[in-house]
Amino acid sequence: MHDVCSRNVYDSPVQWVQVGDPEVQRQRGKWVVRQSGYDAATGKRKVRQLGTYTSRRAAQAHQQAVLDGRAGTEGETVGDYLEASWLPAKQARVEASTFDQYTWAVRRHIVPLLGAVRLRDLTAEVLDRWLVELVSVDPDTGTARLGATSTRLVRKVLSMALEEAVQRGRLARNPVTLTQPPRAARRPRQLGWTLEQARQFLASVGEHRLAAAFHVALVTGLRRGELLALRWSDVDIERCHLTVGQQLAVEGGRPRMKQLKTESSQRVVTFGPGLVAALAEHRRRQDGERSMVREAWQDSGLVFTTQLGTWIDPNNFARLMDVLVGQAGVPRITPKGLRHTAQSVGRVVVGDDKVMQERLGHADIEVTLNTYTHTVADQHREAGRRLDDVFATPTEP
Repeated sequence: MHDVCSRNVYDSPVQWVQVGDPEVQRQRGKWVVRQSGYDAATGKRKVRQLGTYTSRRAAQAHQQAVLDGRAGTEGETVGDYLEASWLPAKQARVEASTFDQYTWAVRRHIVPLLGAVRLRDLTAEVLDRWLVELVSVDPDTGTARLGATSTRLVRKVLSMALEEAVQRGRLARNPVTLTQPPRAARRPRQLGWTLEQARQFLASVGEHRLAAAFHVALVTGLRRGELLALRWSDVDIERCHLTVGQQLAVEGGRPRMKQLKTESSQRVVTFGPGLVAALAEHRRRQDGERSMVREAWQDSGLVFTTQLGTWIDPNNFARLMDVLVGQAGVPRITPKGLRHTAQSVGRVVVGDDKVMQERLGHADIEVTLNTYTHTVADQHREAGRRLDDVFATPTEP
């Protein structure tokens, strides 16, 4: 048996990348195992002492235990590849909002920690330590650099980039595939409302100038961007339907009107007399606002606008909804939760998943069945109560 007199530990999960094989050296009557490397963020050389032993044989045994192999291109760093090759190539090939997401991941969470690492030195072990650092809680602030969901996104971006590096011969294999993404914390949270909660909310906001917007969202299941981009010319009151033809998206922190991503998103959605009345009241209210501000009114042709006729910033809409939800005394959900609610209630009331797929604009019915089933259990209970009432009520002979 050998004695380990001292053993250094890593100060930071990703601040060091080893280079070459560990070496056994004599030092002050002991045998030490040292590993050359460099700082992952700055590229500065660092040597680490992996252990100190009382015999050369013990040191050599440990040296053999930590030996590993590496494959990769010579000289090119992760930062060089991502900034000079991958990001520029992506800019013209993806949506602006998607490119913003890639840029955020690369420049905020990949390059600052891994930028100086050579592609050939990027191993699963290095990436494991990187992932740990992303989700580790800072003892000074009490918060993590990223949550589990955001970390999974950043890991996915890096994996996509390295997969292309493999395809282009820069790497022998993608080391991200050998890592495991952090598991998202399972916190009970409500993504949508029950039918009763939705009715309570609509009753609470009935006098608000944008009450009809929430009514439309719950009945039609429009996405937030589709709702805020809806034009009066898209609404056919007489035939009780509306056409979804554009969306208001946030790109680079600013709202931008743009076309829909897929053909299935372009659709016609029907509604009933209740929504007809709500839209008619909303138009009367909007006409009153136009008359009040006169020449200051900017005619955007949109159904839901600011008090000057301009489009509503999607982030401002989310903040407004949060305030109104608090006032209504119902569980807090996001604007996307309105769509969840429309889907979950619709599956019970409509009873046809294909119809709901088309109303929601899903290209694949599996998205309808798998993505928006969070609140179905409550709706099924409601359906069961209704059926119970029907069967318990005597019918006239």
